[in-house]
Amino acid sequence: MFFTNAIVYKFKGKMEFFEDGFEAALQQDKFKPCGTQDLSTFGWANPLGKHGNKLAHFSGSKVLICARNEEKILPPAVVNEMLAAKVEQIELEEARPVNRKEKAELKENIIHTLLPQAFVKSNYTHAFIDVDAGLIVVNAASFNKAEQVLAMLRKSIGSLPVVPFFGSYDLDLFLTTWLNDFQAPEGFEIGHDAVLVEADDYAATVKVKNHELNSEEVKAHLDGGKLVTSLHLSYNDRVNFNLNNDGTIKKIGYSDVLKEENADIPKEDMPVKLDADFILVSSELVEVITKIEAALEGVE
Repeated sequence: MFFTNAIVYKFKGKMEFFEDGFEAALQQDKFKPCGTQDLSTFGWANPLGKHGNKLAHFSGSKVLICARNEEKILPPAVVNEMLAAKVEQIELEEARPVNRKEKAELKENIIHTLLPQAFVKSNYTHAFIDVDAGLIVVNAASFNKAEQVLAMLRKSIGSLPVVPFFGSYDLDLFLTTWLNDFQAPEGFEIGHDAVLVEADDYAATVKVKNHELNSEEVKAHLDGGKLVTSLHLSYNDRVNFNLNNDGTIKKIGYSDVLKEENADIPKEDMPVKLDADFILVSSELVEVITKIEAALEGVE
């Protein structure tokens, strides 16, 4: 329930989600395990795992969902070795070269032969919808992965008019100003990690980790024209993260104070604890996101 990354989207207009209808829509694309000849499958899974029984967990104005991707693992080295052996056999027995098209067909046949015996790996991607804030937040490190989840959601419910939340901002300019002045927006503090990139065709990059960012060394890079493309920030000593110029929020960490807020809920009430953790984390992230937006808009 503790999101480690956040890719944020906002609705273009007011959206409403009704529990019964939304659940029925997700059921249309419920996850199914790979069949014998499937390379991968993708669908909706229970966001609370074994502690829930629905594909959409509603809690107040927030909805938690989870996409599951299952894929067969076929080591390329194994496939290529079998292909090479088959090609060699044909060339020896028939005294002719094997052309590219035939090699592709041979490779496809080998893959289909191996699929029923392949190992299976699953990945889960959680996301939450905050109806009141008009946001969707996906726990993904890349837009490609987040877009897969949104594409599935769009397929399930028929329409999903959203845009990247930070898409209209030149975040590197804000990040550079904050670090150059060494003054983050109210409520935020600058941490010890940053990435600085030269604003030219060579794009020389400097990565600073666990370092005092108000040092003369870092200042020299800023004075030399480098832009900040990633900056570590903390918010109210409760959440820390890397804000990147592409709008992704990565490496989210939570203070012990925040984590312990629901520590008194017994393990026997795990569904209650998971729901409480979801509300705690989602509320905290939405507050961080809206505070960043206010800073970008120059709102006090």
